[in-house]
Amino acid sequence: MKTKPILIPLVLASLFLSSCISAGLEFRDSFSGHVTPSERVAAGAIDLVTLPVQVPVIVAMKLSE
Repeated sequence: MKTKPILIPLVLASLFLSSCISAGLEFRDSFSGHVTPSERVAAGAIDLVTLPVQVPVIVAMKLSE
């Protein structure tokens, strides 16, 4: 089975970008001090799936700074 060429950059980008679901989870963790490992895994999975939509938004935000 061949990996699609776009999949590898997306996975690598997800390792270096703080995506919105994970960032929201960290924000909640700063107040409550309790985030379970399963919540972190779920947030990472959602971030990976929604990464094609998030990348242009993150790039636009960085360029506007």
